[in-house]
Amino acid sequence: MTIDVDFLFSRLPLFYQERDVEQGGRLRALLKVIAEQGAILESDIARLYDNWFIETCDDWLIPYIGDLLGVRGLYSVEGTQAFGQRALVANTLRMRRRKGTVPVLEELAFDTTGWRAHAVEFFQLLETTQHLNHRRLFNVRTPDLRNASLLERIDSAFDRTAHTAEVRSLSAGRYNIPNIGLYLWRLNAYAIQRSTASVEPSHPGLYRFDPLGRDMLLFNRPRTETDIVHLTEPINVPESLSRHELYNELTAIRQALTDHEDPALAYFSGDEGGPVLRIWLDGQELPNEHLIICNLSPLPKDPAPHDWRRPPVNVTVTATKPGLTNLTFPADPARFLVGFDPVLGRIALPAGKTVNKVEVAYAYGFPGDIGGGPYDRRSVRQEDEVEEGLLNPADFDTVLRVPADKPTLALALATVNPGKRILVRLDTDASESLAPVLNLPDTHLAIEAVNRRRPVLIGNITLEGNDNTRLTLSGITLDGQLKLQGALREVNLRHCSLTPKMGGVQHTGTGSEFKITLTHCISGPITVKNSITGVTARWCIIDGLAQSAFDLPDTILTLDRCTILGETAAGELLASNSLFTERLTITRKQEGCMRFCFVPLKSLTPKRYRCLPDMVMKDLPKAIAANEAVRVTPSFTSTQFGNSAYGQLAAGTATEILTGAEDGAEIGVWNLLKQAQREANLRQALNEYLRFGLEAGVIFVN
Repeated sequence: MTIDVDFLFSRLPLFYQERDVEQGGRLRALLKVIAEQGAILESDIARLYDNWFIETCDDWLIPYIGDLLGVRGLYSVEGTQAFGQRALVANTLRMRRRKGTVPVLEELAFDTTGWRAHAVEFFQLLETTQHLNHRRLFNVRTPDLRNASLLERIDSAFDRTAHTAEVRSLSAGRYNIPNIGLYLWRLNAYAIQRSTASVEPSHPGLYRFDPLGRDMLLFNRPRTETDIVHLTEPINVPESLSRHELYNELTAIRQALTDHEDPALAYFSGDEGGPVLRIWLDGQELPNEHLIICNLSPLPKDPAPHDWRRPPVNVTVTATKPGLTNLTFPADPARFLVGFDPVLGRIALPAGKTVNKVEVAYAYGFPGDIGGGPYDRRSVRQEDEVEEGLLNPADFDTVLRVPADKPTLALALATVNPGKRILVRLDTDASESLAPVLNLPDTHLAIEAVNRRRPVLIGNITLEGNDNTRLTLSGITLDGQLKLQGALREVNLRHCSLTPKMGGVQHTGTGSEFKITLTHCISGPITVKNSITGVTARWCIIDGLAQSAFDLPDTILTLDRCTILGETAAGELLASNSLFTERLTITRKQEGCMRFCFVPLKSLTPKRYRCLPDMVMKDLPKAIAANEAVRVTPSFTSTQFGNSAYGQLAAGTATEILTGAEDGAEIGVWNLLKQAQREANLRQALNEYLRFGLEAGVIFVN
């Protein structure tokens, strides 16, 4: 039953109701307050039943239910969508029933870290003289040199070849009797639903999956394991796709169709979001049997170094069953095979074949939810939703949907009239080339991708207006520069990627009341010609391509959990948990501060608190201090925009960097992932589930 103000007011005697109407409704106003509090109480009572169960309880109750089960206390991991402790508590009882088994170790690793895992008993892979009463047919001394898929897996998580014993401790040494390896995949697979493939210039029929024209690894979207006793397979982890694995499956599909059998599908199954990749030619999707794996590396000694191998127009498969005829794929002479390379992210049509448009669905790898991407952009904490989450259409006068209302963003922007609050929502993963020059005084323009979408805009965006002009970009990938001119009020970027080599964000003119705010963004350099109110960045990578990342004369710069790849120059600096790779030059050193940051030597900064390398150099002789400064200098897996491990700290990075933030996680943008806490949670929980006499080592695959 819902108790509202009308319900309470109707229960009063009629003369009280009439008298209250005559006196201005003061009694009704009081009943409205009572009804609102009653609704809160009613909602809380309704939640009591749900809070009895781990699947439906509130987040704050999870530690209490875990305490009832005796779940060991874990380090708190907050601020990321990737992980929570609910799964660990929910699975505790069934894991305890299966203590000491390999599948439980895999489930434990996933529940405590949020990373996909594969457990390997290394003693199973030791080369030994086998007893006839205990034969292990899978364990052969020499690998099959004709099995390319098997050879590709040597020394990987899914290695099945025998090895000699290693006496080094885990994880430097692996193959020994007491050793168990827990392989963890730290990169996530982000699925693009239907994007526009980029055309290779001057080479008709050649394309790239990446809309920005870069080579890229394609990743597997991990399939969910439905049974706790199931051992993880390659299809269950977010690893980069293999040419050999996909070739074997596509070849088996064509053979099964030729033999009138149902093909066994794994990577190209229609379950859980469909095949790992899909290709459309002029709007028509290709069936799996019309795809062929190719190594599309440049042809050796070719006069045109950018030309790639071309697939055949068709292929004929010989039937293996008597009485069946051979089949040609594709059977229609008007159609043809399409070759693709999952290692380079390339597509090739047969020689002489062209189409107007190629669209693709695929997954790419990345460490976390930063920049424009097809992930859940809702804020983890409700109180951060206004500044970091999705925009509320109710806050705008006009809402335009692309492509529902307008087919393209350019046409939608052409209808924008100054003086209003306008929201343009992009429900697409496609690319669009445009170069709008917007003059919008007294206007708030917002361009937002629908949640879990990643549209790509190719070209520069130019904005001018007055001191009441606002621009918000959310969930957008911009392969161009954001050019801001003159007096503006605010530019807000959230969950956006601005290709660093295109110039990032540039403001010219004057704007004493103008401020720039970025959250969960990847951007090129941010520069202003004259002083503005301030620049604020949180959870961002600002890439100056080893040159200037910030050039902000007489401007306040505020950074929180950012990675800055380039030099920083500003009037004043407030920085926390941020990592700088190049020299800082701050004009007003007596104002502001730096906390829990890595600051390169010879930087001119305000007062520092618990920053590196200062902490490791303190009170040491000059020579030793210099060595310590070199030791804690961070190194990266990759600093190339578009790489799957972009901005990720390398495995050999000093522990002081990996745990140097104020919350005990790493310094820089990937503090978001709380990797130190997640790894510590796994190591803490292992002892309860590991068999006596065995030792487990954590091995990061990527």
